Amino acid sequence: MSQEKLLSPSPTISFADVAHQTLLFDLEDSSAKLVLELIDTAWVQRLRRIRQTGNTHLVYMFAEHSRFGHSLGVAYLSLLLMKKLERFSAEQIAPFRDAVAAAALLHDIGHTAPGSHLAARIWSAAGKDEHESISARVIAEDDEISAILDARDPGLKELVLAVLTEHEQVPPWTHSIISGGGWNADRGNWTIVDSAMCSVSYGRYNVAALIDAFRLSNDGKLILLESRLDAFSHFFVARDSMYRQVYLHRVMQGADILARNIARRVRDIASSGDGDPLDALAEHGVFCDETLKELLLCNSYSTELPLQHLFRMTEEWWGYHLSRWVSCDDQILRDLAARLRDRRLFKTVRLIDDPERDQTLIRQAKSAAEELGFDPTYYVGIISEPAISEDAESENMPAVLRDDGTLVPIEKIEPLVRALGKRGGGARSWLVVPKKVKEKLGRSR
Repeated sequence: MSQEKLLSPSPTISFADVAHQTLLFDLEDSSAKLVLELIDTAWVQRLRRIRQTGNTHLVYMFAEHSRFGHSLGVAYLSLLLMKKLERFSAEQIAPFRDAVAAAALLHDIGHTAPGSHLAARIWSAAGKDEHESISARVIAEDDEISAILDARDPGLKELVLAVLTEHEQVPPWTHSIISGGGWNADRGNWTIVDSAMCSVSYGRYNVAALIDAFRLSNDGKLILLESRLDAFSHFFVARDSMYRQVYLHRVMQGADILARNIARRVRDIASSGDGDPLDALAEHGVFCDETLKELLLCNSYSTELPLQHLFRMTEEWWGYHLSRWVSCDDQILRDLAARLRDRRLFKTVRLIDDPERDQTLIRQAKSAAEELGFDPTYYVGIISEPAISEDAESENMPAVLRDDGTLVPIEKIEPLVRALGKRGGGARSWLVVPKKVKEKLGRSR
């Protein structure tokens, strides 16, 4: 082999990764090369400044990872799965390969601070997660991303948007790879990554087996080989465990309530005067930059807020506001902000699912809070375990391909998968209060 060949550039680009050890992108693969071009855009790099798992780092100390690594992982898994599917259905994959690869990388580009999904519960009037519509806006309106997609194919941007919005113009498999029911590259990545960063083993499962498990039906849907059903079921057990042990951890949910009440207090101060909301904030020494000003004045931040303000809504932006609010003139906001900044979180008291006794305890907590000088509006809350899937029936689980060539619904063969998809929702509830209130209630733990 010649010395010149030995010194030639590597045909691959690799990223060290906690879930898959190495994310390898082949420069000779057109779709992988497109992903690498998009990685260098400002909006994708911004994902380094958006927390992947909200306030989980306040419970699991190393869980400070960002949406950036997750997005790369989703693109990597999507490319792996498409490469596998091409062996059996190359003609179905080829027209949409670039669009799916780009959509996989860009699917979370619309997340904002604080903490990705937590941000929606703070900034959306209805508490609705709006990151998907923001992602679509960024892809449609950002000049840098548009230039890369248009250079590849003038119609590629519309295809990417069609994949992310699950438009009927693209076959079902294109969006099922990223956000479909059961296993997909999105869930398949965060389950392992978040597990690793939280230093727990709940979310680990056999990724290679699942990549090998899928095929495409004649009508363009992802289907699952019966021989790999155990791997699919194992993933559902892993996902269920991650929700119960990590994402629904009562201390983290208590921190989320604290963050939500901070934003609520800011809004309440802004609306306390008769004139300009910004004047009311200024009267209480509450710092508010131009982005927050626009955020407080709009009805729907995903559609009304200019992209430049959405771009600024990073963890640094949120953290800076917290650091200013800990010295504001409003006693409640000052205290709440300091509690979150310094991790003096609310404590939890288990509710026992006896309506009469629970209501009595809640009344006692509010009374104790008032006696101690805490406004119950901001210092007494209730958390409960939400359902793992808001609508388990909408998951559109893949059909199972049996050895005889027939397709059957997955629940007919493995009911555990559907049961785990439905499980959760109101199983356990807690009262959330300051430590002094808990002590006054006679609860020591």
